[in-house]
Amino acid sequence: MNINIRLNPDKAVHAFYVFFIIHTCQIGAGLMGVPRILFLEAGVDAWVSVLVTGAYMHVLVLLMLTILRNYENTDLIGVQMDLFGRWIGKGLGVLYILYIFLLLLTVMKNYIEVVQVFIFPQIPIWLMSAFMLILMVYSILGGFRVVVGTSFLFFFLTIWLVLPVYKPVTFMDWKHLTPIFMSSPMEILAGAKQVAYSVLGLEILFFIYPYIQNKKKIAVAAHAGVFFTTILILLVTVVSIGYFSPDELKETVWATLSLFKIISFSIIERFDFLAVALWMMVIIPNIVLFGWIIIHSLKRLFRFPKKPSLYITALMLFFFSVLIEERIGINFLTSITGEVGFWVVFVYPWLLYAVLLLKKVFRKGNSNEKMDPN
Repeated sequence: MNINIRLNPDKAVHAFYVFFIIHTCQIGAGLMGVPRILFLEAGVDAWVSVLVTGAYMHVLVLLMLTILRNYENTDLIGVQMDLFGRWIGKGLGVLYILYIFLLLLTVMKNYIEVVQVFIFPQIPIWLMSAFMLILMVYSILGGFRVVVGTSFLFFFLTIWLVLPVYKPVTFMDWKHLTPIFMSSPMEILAGAKQVAYSVLGLEILFFIYPYIQNKKKIAVAAHAGVFFTTILILLVTVVSIGYFSPDELKETVWATLSLFKIISFSIIERFDFLAVALWMMVIIPNIVLFGWIIIHSLKRLFRFPKKPSLYITALMLFFFSVLIEERIGINFLTSITGEVGFWVVFVYPWLLYAVLLLKKVFRKGNSNEKMDPN
């Protein structure tokens, strides 16, 4: 397998789209319940945890780009093959694919559960799963440009959902946010870790890098995507803490969606129903992007044809989504995926960077020995 990817110019996209890719990959099912889990860990200082995680994500963007810029035009699969060798690199690639598979399955299961709780309690799981997977297959078959177009389109179709939050803001009790800085540093860090679970998806940068034309502008777009994600999570967290009482927030599983319950219009009495339905367009970019990572990685590692691997992946996702029905199973899946994702996304890049530095030092030492005539 070649470490670097040779790509036709017509398959690449401008760095401008990195903003939409990263943001839509991070914002999904996690945003629906992040205020509650944050409040349970950090209390009224949950907003500090959001800022800590946001700042760390900017550091990670710099770290990822630093690693990738040491190569001509590669992705995470190529980096691992270069740093760890063929067999270990392939093994790590397979483990990464399994992690992305779990992440994709978690996104699907959490959204299906929300639909069953809020709108259609009797809707079959297989029907919802089939609908989302058909959209995933259709988008990925269109190629990387269609995958990016999905993120771009659904961003603008759903970003307006932020506007109705003005209504809960008018009912906020700002005393709920005081006194500030009462949580211990460990509690704030624990809250930051919970935020990290909710913004998994930053790893997409490791895979889309070879498909970007003007790579010098990637950093600006990537940082903008992370910043917008941080601001959005900060907004829903602050509004949720201010709107709900502490006891209410502890019991409200999907606090973000519950904020829409007080919003109504003359033609739409239950806006929360509409919000849950429209949240499908927030979830779809997650599913498409994670699905594309799996298919791309399988092709890179084993040269599997695109269509068969896509169909098999979709069938496996369908099978496991139907198999896991009970809430306890969904909670277990979410917990495992979140814990693994934290180490993979927020810790593993540091290991890659350390190995990269050691390899550069080793290569430099060998080159100096060859140049020494003695």
